[in-house]
Formats: sequence, C-alpha cells, structure tokens
Amino acid sequence: MGTSKFGWPRPTRVEEFNRLVNQARINPEMQRFEFQGRLQTFPVLTISVDLPKYRLSNGRTCSQQDEFLAKHSEFRRDLFSGDAEMLDAQMEQHRLLLDVADESGLREKFLDTAQRQVEPLVLDEDGFVVNGNRRLCTWRSLLEADVEKYGHFRNIAVIVLPHCDPRDIDRLEVQLQVEKEVKANYTWDALANMMKRHQERNGLSNADLAELYKMKDSEVVQLMDMLAYADEYLVSRNKCNLWSQVASAEYAFETLVKSRPRVDGIGKQELLKQAAFTLIDEPDEAGGRLYSSIKDVASYINVVRDRLQDVFQVEVAETDNGIDDLFGAAPVANAAAAAHVSAVDVALAAHIQKPENAQSAREAIVDAIESQRQLKKDSQTANFLLKKCAKAQAELIDAVQAGLTVDAVTQGVELQIQQIEGLLDRIRQFLNEQHA
Repeated sequence: MGTSKFGWPRPTRVEEFNRLVNQARINPEMQRFEFQGRLQTFPVLTISVDLPKYRLSNGRTCSQQDEFLAKHSEFRRDLFSGDAEMLDAQMEQHRLLLDVADESGLREKFLDTAQRQVEPLVLDEDGFVVNGNRRLCTWRSLLEADVEKYGHFRNIAVIVLPHCDPRDIDRLEVQLQVEKEVKANYTWDALANMMKRHQERNGLSNADLAELYKMKDSEVVQLMDMLAYADEYLVSRNKCNLWSQVASAEYAFETLVKSRPRVDGIGKQELLKQAAFTLIDEPDEAGGRLYSSIKDVASYINVVRDRLQDVFQVEVAETDNGIDDLFGAAPVANAAAAAHVSAVDVALAAHIQKPENAQSAREAIVDAIESQRQLKKDSQTANFLLKKCAKAQAELIDAVQAGLTVDAVTQGVELQIQQIEGLLDRIRQFLNEQHA
C-alpha cells in the first residue's frame, strides 16, 4: 500500500474496491442517480481518505492549471495532461483545489467539526474522483493540520462507477455539479475552458455542448466567442493563460461579442476589438462601467476612429488593396475609397495596441464616447418639453374621446382645467421670451 496521502497505487485501489463491493453485498447502503442514460443503483463504500486520486481533468481547475503552467516554467508541460498517477501532478492539483475550496467557502464550512460528510464522493473505476475533488482536498488538508480534531475524515464514503466512456464521466460531472449542496459558481472563464476541453476531448459540436450543459446553442456560441477574445487579449498582453486576470471582465467580453455584429466592416470590427482591449487594460479609466463603455465604442465607432486619427495621424497608401486580400472583403461601390478607410481602421487598431500608445489611445476613446454621451443627454433635455407636451395632448385627447359621458365624475375637473391653463400660460410666456 502506498504511503502518499495523494492516492494508493492503482492495483491496490482496484483490489480494495473489489473487496469492499463483495462486503457490501450484505446489507449494503445504496445510492441511486442517473448514469449512462438510465437510473442506476450503486453501493456506498467506506474507504481511507488517502486512497483516491484527484481527477486532473476536473472542470473547476481548467483555468487554474493553464495559469499555473504559464507561471511555472520549471514544471513539465504535461503536468496536468500526462500521467495522472504521478505524484507531482497530484500534489499540484491538490494545491489548486485548495485555492478553489477556499474561494468558495468550503474549507471554512468544514472547519466546524459539526459539519460531516453528507454525500458520498463519486469515483471512476480506477479511483479518480469524478465528483468531490474540492471536498477531498479540504478534508485531507484539515487532517494534516489537526488529525485529532478532524479524525472523522480519516474514512470517507464513496461510490465507484462501472467501466464507462469518457463522455459518460463528463455528463455525470455536469449533472452532479449542478445539484450539489456545496457547489460554488464557476468563474465564466473556468466554465468556458471546461466546456472547450470537453468539446476537444470528445469531439462534441456546439449543439452537443448545449445539450450537455442545458444551455441554448446561442449561449454556447457566445461563451466560446468570449473565450476566444479573452485568449487573444491575454496573448496580446504577453499574459498567455493567466485567466485570473480576465475572470472579472466577463461582461466586457460579453459586450464585445454582442457589439461586433453592430459594426460594419472588418476594419471597424478590428478597431472595436483593440479599443475594447485598451479599455479592459485599465477599467477604472473607462469612463463608467466597462461593458457600457465598450457598447458605446461600438455605437460611436466612427467618432472614436476620427478622434484616434486626430491623435495618431496614421498614414496608409491611398491604393492599399491589402486589406481586401487579407480579410476577403466583398466588392463595394467606390472600392478604392472603402479599402482606404478600412485600411486606416486596421492601421489604427494596430497602432493603439502598442504599449507606448495605450494611455493616449484610452484617453482619446473615453473622450470620444463621453462627448457623444453628452450630446445625447443634451438632445434628450432639449426635446423634453416637446415630449411632455405631446404626452399631455395625447392624454387630453383620450379624456375627450372616452371621458365625456353622462355618468362622468365632474367634481374637481374645473380646478384641474384651471391648473392646466396656468401651466400653459407659463409655457407660452417661456416660448415668447425665447423668440423675443
């Protein structure tokens, strides 16, 4: 039997499962849940907390694994994708899971000795944890800190699945994570990365993912587009796989995905993307809520482009057809002029993503959208009087058409008319003063 707290050797694990299953045939405790498309019954086994191994493809740690490898070049690149039996992989996965458990409040929960295991962990046939990785790492950590106080976690209840397809494991993971009492919400990037791994590992389409995660097809497409933008953003900032740095920017990337179709032309879409990335760099300087500012960049993209051009004076050749060749633009009227404008957009997009231009670009973008917001506010204020008068007229028309009946209540109406006439006199006086 292995001495590591990170899992017994595989032959010993399997042997122990077989022994316990045989014992469980006599008055077993059973648990039922849907697996492989049908409701099945499984015996609940009691095992040492040291026996199981963490499942490295655990969905909650997808982003954290990528970020860990990005930060620690001294570790082998297949640490989390290679042999899951290896001690170094299990140790680092344990540390990642502890971070996730701390963030979700799970460790704090089990610090209370009155909190005991309620639901069994679910293991695959080889003893890797399909559901309950965070609980397992928490219990192991508490035992290590105080074996006497947390001795009730020395032995734990588990269910061992039969031989199955990896897709069955993925489906069960999603199913159980939704239902578990101790579930913590995934960050958007962790969910997207988990879905992407499931897709790549099992050859799933977006429709398959939508069915698996009980989402709409459009929601899956949007989330995958957000992930692609976030990945491109991190790569462009030399922060590849540092997912924690975009975890709080969910609505920014969602707004970017939703705003892109509202912008015509590949050049403007590229400018929108780079402008959004520039704002994401320093969200506190975005001039309000970040996602709202990105939406306004899309709404006022021409104004933003002109303001950036005023600042940077980017020059392109008048007859530059490269943009059409690069992006496959369709023929349009006045193609030369259109190609030049699109080339300016792309050139500006490339210019503002340079680190030395970021601050000036951000100031220009914020200035452009703030000016447009003010113009819109001024316009709304200017039209306020007219809108309210039109609304009052509509209400009076309704009163005349539907209210002049023999059984209408007339008491107080004369006073209302006098007050309305007084207000009209004030409006007329204002109009006369304005045109004097």
